[in-house]
Amino acid sequence: MNCDVARDALSARIDGEREPVPAARVDEHLGGCADCRVWFERVAVQAASLRRIAQRPVALPDQSLGRVRGMPRLRMSWQRWALVGVGVVQIAVGSIQALGLSVGLSHEHGMGSGGHLLNESTAWSITLGVVMVAAAVWPSVAAGLAGVLGVFVGLLTVYVVADAMSGTVTATRVLTHLPIVIGAVMAILLWRQTAIPPPEARVAEPEPEIILPGNASRGRRRGHLWPTDGSAA
Repeated sequence: MNCDVARDALSARIDGEREPVPAARVDEHLGGCADCRVWFERVAVQAASLRRIAQRPVALPDQSLGRVRGMPRLRMSWQRWALVGVGVVQIAVGSIQALGLSVGLSHEHGMGSGGHLLNESTAWSITLGVVMVAAAVWPSVAAGLAGVLGVFVGLLTVYVVADAMSGTVTATRVLTHLPIVIGAVMAILLWRQTAIPPPEARVAEPEPEIILPGNASRGRRRGHLWPTDGSAA
């Protein structure tokens, strides 16, 4: 038997396909041809390596880890406790203002602003306090709260300075803004503490280089010749 014909049959055998010539004749040739035996052993080893690579499980990202990281921490940090306290104080300030009690506004400033504007300020103060407490309980809210309070404190500072220079705001009223400033700082600290870091870029491990011997078959072979007697043996 010609070596090429025998190797073609051996390649089909490795691939799990039907051999084009009787297997007994191939085995007979293999027993008497040292080159074909070496070739067959090498190809069998390479085929086994290819199967192991193809069956290697793909490493999927751990979704459960992402869910755990995204969940609020059970342990209350000092930032969260501070945010709860500031939120309660802010709610108290808004509630006092809602009851019509003095919170440091001068008579001229209060009358000139109008009752509706004062009501809006009261609603905003209480809302900020509630959201501060919510951010302490659910740290995922801290990112949005930090952005809102950061902008609000910046604009509020400009108006407070202008009103203080014009004498339309008292020192007591300025002090009522401190909970908002402290809340903004606590929200930023809590947001930075609970922020999920971006996933690390992983470099894929290079696949082992497979060197095929000469005359080796690449992939499945198609169109094998079938023996006329319909037998592979």
